[in-house]
Amino acid sequence: MTPSPLPHYQALERTGQHMVAAAQQGHWAEVTRLEGVALKQVEALRRAGTQPPTTPHEREARLNALKALLRLDAQVRRLAEPGWALMEAWLTPSRSGQVGAYLADTQGKH
Repeated sequence: MTPSPLPHYQALERTGQHMVAAAQQGHWAEVTRLEGVALKQVEALRRAGTQPPTTPHEREARLNALKALLRLDAQVRRLAEPGWALMEAWLTPSRSGQVGAYLADTQGKH
């Protein structure tokens, strides 16, 4: 029987939490170092030959860890590239169905 992948996912989640903390403090060299740690953790997960979770509890825990990783990654990206938040606001459809503020601001100005 192969080992559970959950410890690997949990380790990745902890690394992601540290990355967010470093990004919030503007410690970009630490974020870069932790990104390397995360890559090694992903490689270790692949090499471990772990089986997919089999119990409902394991599946839920894995899904929760993956969701957390995505949220943490998004947080780091927003901190690293604040301009993307503005771009996202421009491209997000408004209630009237128009595409965000950018198109509303540029209509008829061509």
